Amino acid sequence: MSAIRSKRWVLIIAAVVLAALIPLAVAQDDWATSESVRGGLHLVANFDSSGDDAWDVAAHPLVYFSSESHETQNPALGEGGFAGFHIIDAYSKEVVAWGHYSLGGEVERGPHGVGISPDGKWAYVGWAESIDGERKGLIGIVNVRTMKLDKVLMQESYYQGTMRSQRVHHIQSFLDSQGRPRVIVQWGFGADGGPHHILDPSDDNRVVRAITYDDVHPMGHPFTTPSPDGRYIYISMATPEIRESPFHAAGIAKLDLDTGDVIVIPHVGNHPIGITHTADGHFTYVIDGHNSHVYKIDNEINEIVGHTSAGVAGPYGIALNWDESRIFTIGKGEGSHNRGGVVGVIDTRIFRPDRSFNQPIVLGGSASSIDHAILHPDPDVNELWISNMRGWETIVLNLDTLVPTDHIPTPNGGDTHSGGFVRYNADWSGELLCDMGGPKSESVRTVIRSFSTLDPGQ
Repeated sequence: MSAIRSKRWVLIIAAVVLAALIPLAVAQDDWATSESVRGGLHLVANFDSSGDDAWDVAAHPLVYFSSESHETQNPALGEGGFAGFHIIDAYSKEVVAWGHYSLGGEVERGPHGVGISPDGKWAYVGWAESIDGERKGLIGIVNVRTMKLDKVLMQESYYQGTMRSQRVHHIQSFLDSQGRPRVIVQWGFGADGGPHHILDPSDDNRVVRAITYDDVHPMGHPFTTPSPDGRYIYISMATPEIRESPFHAAGIAKLDLDTGDVIVIPHVGNHPIGITHTADGHFTYVIDGHNSHVYKIDNEINEIVGHTSAGVAGPYGIALNWDESRIFTIGKGEGSHNRGGVVGVIDTRIFRPDRSFNQPIVLGGSASSIDHAILHPDPDVNELWISNMRGWETIVLNLDTLVPTDHIPTPNGGDTHSGGFVRYNADWSGELLCDMGGPKSESVRTVIRSFSTLDPGQ
């Protein structure tokens, strides 16, 4: 299929998706599990997601996913919301597919991220939609091969004396300690997130575990990240009161998925947000968005062993480079102006902002309220791809020169949140390589460990 024909075909598929979002069957009662019930996650619509290929996977074997919605400040956009995601070739940087989704109501809030299952088969995208005058927080599960909805879920559960329906925020995927594929869907905004749900994408995306207030409390901003070995989930612990406190009273909960035990790591600032890990799992780095600091956790002793300035105001996302000698902090302006477009750099060997060049890095273009950075999985390319919550481009930062090289326009002028790189084979089997939490493939982590200049005890 030629590039021109491929783009035309994608547009046709997207139009069909928009026109055909009518449930084909009543939601299946047998989808529910005891954990979906406990965590208040409900199946509200099923669809037939089979069909023709929506894009040419053989021509685009390594691709990048990012969400798209109408939250942008793009002056070219008119009225009306939309919610969906798009797929970009990781080398040519051309958009190869996109889709918008709804249940036929008015989309009021677009997605704050897109997730991809470990095998690349499913994409997960959330939005808020007004249906018959009532606003619902939804997550759609999309068949990546056809770009059609497979099912739609909604969260609603009893919380602090009343029923509460949260909107989905972030989604990450991983293989657990037994090698089983898992997707963690994270609900809520601000400093009182949750619940979260771990899905099994190989079993009709049923819930295998809910993480609720009964498991971890208080539960803070929904930026949870699995450890490289898939055994632990790191969860922010905070509240609106802790976020505004003069004391560093927030923490990180380290949930053992094998045993259910929780270890609390205290004094992690006031508003823990971005979390990432070294490839060997020895250290975890956590962003404190309101105090503009980064904390370093030694995972063997489960204690904070350092903290330093993030180098930018209101950092949000966080990423490491290939040899893990640098941390990149994404200057969103969290808790402040919320219109940041700069990146800070920390030297991990001395754990303080890098003083070898002028900081911060200005991304330019439409960069505004940038939020996540995802490492391109090819070390020869050596790039970070940065999502852009108020802008209308994905921004590519060259890690050799520390200069932005590309501003990739979204296909419909919308904004971007989060992202992930997936490698596909011609038979549509695939593997998630990196996402907003860091490398998710053991092959990528192996390369990182071969590059690393850090002593594990450093």
